[in-house]
Amino acid sequence: MAEVLSQSQIDELLSGLSSGDVNIQEFETSEKKVKEYDFRSPKKITKETISLLKGIYENYCRLLTSRLTSMLRLMCDLTVEQVEESIYHEYNNALEDYVLMGLINVKYPDNEVSESQILMEVSRPLSFVIIDRLLGGLGEEYGNIRDYTDIELSLLENVLRELVTLMGSTWENTLQIETELEKIETNSRFIQSINYNDTVVVIILNLIINELSGKITVCIPSDILDEINKKSSIYSRSMGKKANIEDQKEEIMNSIKSTKLTITGVLGSTEATLKDLLNIQIGDLIILDKKKGKNVDVKVENEKWFEGKWGTRKNKGVIKINKIIH
Repeated sequence: MAEVLSQSQIDELLSGLSSGDVNIQEFETSEKKVKEYDFRSPKKITKETISLLKGIYENYCRLLTSRLTSMLRLMCDLTVEQVEESIYHEYNNALEDYVLMGLINVKYPDNEVSESQILMEVSRPLSFVIIDRLLGGLGEEYGNIRDYTDIELSLLENVLRELVTLMGSTWENTLQIETELEKIETNSRFIQSINYNDTVVVIILNLIINELSGKITVCIPSDILDEINKKSSIYSRSMGKKANIEDQKEEIMNSIKSTKLTITGVLGSTEATLKDLLNIQIGDLIILDKKKGKNVDVKVENEKWFEGKWGTRKNKGVIKINKIIH
């Protein structure tokens, strides 16, 4: 609600304007800025999804910071710089002709693999800093930008494989997906796993290594996000059913715990012929297969569950359990 001025305040304001003490431009309201909306390419990703992705990849940055620090033996700092919706051809056109791009397969809990792929691009200056460090250098910036050699591509593929493996684990609170690096590509124009006009979410990560800054971008197609949302809702319902099944199992186990079982302590065993058995007399000795002091086998319904020591208590034979087998 607007503030109402008193008569004395109005008189003071008018006198200030007439004397020039008050600048009228200070009271002029600036024109409200209006952002144009493109109806030809409407937004398909909700703000809730963008916020969810930001949280997931902030957690991913924490894991990746620790992993890169141990891998490169340099202090690394990775943060989420931007999460925005875009069209794939706009994202692709902004890339250089020669890039370092990882093509990532997504495997859902039902073992179904997505037809589209997540893309991860590492900026060329940053990739040369990583190569320099892996080969024993100080991790300094490389001024001569050139194509990668086969050895450098092999090293970078191993690094990307480590980064991609950690990506799947950050989704576990939403859906337990698996991410796997299929291959790396150095020409962005050859990537055809995403349709030209598909909606994508571009996540820009800022990586600082040895006071040098570089970008890692992750491009997620909207159909993968839709599939994850659909499967996560189904998975949540199935987890509820699973909880009910677990309750039923516990109830069944409680009901059968009162079942009586036969427990037998076996001091030892031996083999004898029928002739020996027929000739046994009072006072004969039967030599068992166990030595004195060895553990006694305790069987439950003729299955060995425990081992223990034989003894007596209150004039009754007892077995003290020393080892659990089953």
